[in-house]
Amino acid sequence: MLFSADQKVHVDKQGALKESLQTVDGTFQSERKRTLGLCDIQLNGFAGIDFNNPNLNPEDFHRSMQALLRTGVTNVLPTLITANQGDLYRNFEALERARAFSPIAQMMVKGYHLEGPFLNPAQGFAGCHPSQFMGRKPSWEKFVSWQAAAGGRIKLLTVAPEMPGVLELITKCVESGVRVSLGHTNASHEDIRKAVGAGASLSTHLGNGVAQLLPKVDNPILSQLAEEGLTASFIADGFHQKPHVLRVYIKAKGSDRTILVSDGTAASGTVPGTYYLGATKIQSKPEGVVHLFGTQNLAGSAATLLECLQNVMSWYNTSLEQGIRWTSIQPRKLLGWPTTQNVGDLAELLEWEYINDRWTPASVQLGTQIIKIH
Repeated sequence: MLFSADQKVHVDKQGALKESLQTVDGTFQSERKRTLGLCDIQLNGFAGIDFNNPNLNPEDFHRSMQALLRTGVTNVLPTLITANQGDLYRNFEALERARAFSPIAQMMVKGYHLEGPFLNPAQGFAGCHPSQFMGRKPSWEKFVSWQAAAGGRIKLLTVAPEMPGVLELITKCVESGVRVSLGHTNASHEDIRKAVGAGASLSTHLGNGVAQLLPKVDNPILSQLAEEGLTASFIADGFHQKPHVLRVYIKAKGSDRTILVSDGTAASGTVPGTYYLGATKIQSKPEGVVHLFGTQNLAGSAATLLECLQNVMSWYNTSLEQGIRWTSIQPRKLLGWPTTQNVGDLAELLEWEYINDRWTPASVQLGTQIIKIH
């Protein structure tokens, strides 16, 4: 969806639109375009700040949201990975305190993504998650306690459907309004069909969080690609998937069921170095890849969602309008959030310019705040 770049944007003191924005056809020829801001549904940290921290400093979180906004993201699901029950509770409490402190976070953070702990702990599937806290039978009471600590804002939960008790949890979560995704899973085709039947609607960073060697036919990547009831998220940083492999995945899943995520960490939006993802030490290399410290195992990314968007536009000659569907429209639709800019909606806009044969963001608007990007 594209909006007219010529229409003046009028907002009230709260940043809500005073008039609806006019949409334009994707074939409309212009060197300036306006779109919704980006929406990243998987972000573990940003600008040196790890969100998986019970001692998260609200001022640091505020600064990380300001830095994230400068990359064009206006909606984000801060993501917590696997930890023990008490740490997850404290991590959500810390996020809530930080969100309450920051006016900009209150606009950007409408919810959280819990990736774990009900995932497959087997080698190759656990990824960078601490396997000692994985694989335990889920408890609805545990989830309810985390949801209470999160102020009711857990909007997305990633699980492995083959683990005992997970199918029942999927049903209860979906009934409560939480979207459920599949990830870090070695599920059979039948397990995945059952999960979709129970209400699962997404695959988390499909193609990652799996072992290097998989059965030729019945494997969790092919089964999720084939399942029309699942949208899939992909990390387009060039490291989690090679461009030619990601092209195949997107074609198989279908453009209308594709979402791009950054899976960013504290190493995103800052300089290479050593950071943390929860209790796990990670290392960001100059070439842009993030590994578990001292290994070659991937541990989230150092990418921004804007970089992932620009990657696919460069690799596949993807149009800006299509890229915005993957990074803005479709993640919002998955979560049941508005994709329009009508009267009363909070202004969430990206202005683009066509410079040096590529679309480049010029400014971002969130409410009353307008920030130049270049």
